[in-house]
Amino acid sequence: MYPSKLFFIYVARNDEWVSRQKDDWDYVTSMTRFYRWWIKRNFDLDFNVEADILPVVPGRIFDRMSISYLARDHIERGKSVYHFYLANFKPFWTDCRTEGYSSDNFGMIYWKRLESESSESKRVRFYADINCAKLSHVLCHEILRMRGKKRKEYFDSIHELWDHHINKELPYIYYNEQFRKVSKDNTYRFVTIDVNQIR
Repeated sequence: MYPSKLFFIYVARNDEWVSRQKDDWDYVTSMTRFYRWWIKRNFDLDFNVEADILPVVPGRIFDRMSISYLARDHIERGKSVYHFYLANFKPFWTDCRTEGYSSDNFGMIYWKRLESESSESKRVRFYADINCAKLSHVLCHEILRMRGKKRKEYFDSIHELWDHHINKELPYIYYNEQFRKVSKDNTYRFVTIDVNQIR
């Protein structure tokens, strides 16, 4: 049984979330709409998609940002929803090559940001190249697992494909803001792995 909802959660420290919302939220919300379309088109799954911001107040040692903290949040929100965290930290441990993590109805990536002030177009391109591509990788792990694929397919084949993108010059797939495929030389807003190459 598939979850009815895919819920993207943007994680930020409590003292930063307002400024991050100003810089990142437009891209995050457009990306969530894109991924609803992309999942339906490529995997024939139609999730209701939502997005929210999780401001985190620094606390005791067990409240520090970690996969355990996000897993607790996932359980409290309801394990029947697929929660995907856009986190402001790298996982301490992961067997995924993307600085991400996935489990049953749970995913996360380390959401990278530009260090300096930059134009909107430069920021969008950075988010597409770095964060959006990684997100497609981690989403594929869980979507293929939901579809009943074996670990060799939902895990190993995605890492093999990622290796081809990173080291063997297999092009990513680029989409503009209308979700149309474009070349890397054109203006694009979203970047994904090439799911047609999944073995």
